[in-house]
Amino acid sequence: MSDVIDNAAIEHEAHIKAALTVRQPTLPFIGQCHYCKATVSTNQHFCDADCRHDYERLKANGRM
Repeated sequence: MSDVIDNAAIEHEAHIKAALTVRQPTLPFIGQCHYCKATVSTNQHFCDADCRHDYERLKANGRM
């Protein structure tokens, strides 16, 4: 017989699995902005918020 805690753990695990299946892949670090190709520092993917926004907009529209 399961109790409330067991049911919550099962539901939590189902939510985690669902979230992982729809997760977007992360961009690799290439040393350049993924939108305008300007040089960026370590662990950055875009040179500024405008480039990130434009890249995400184009990606959402299927152009990237």
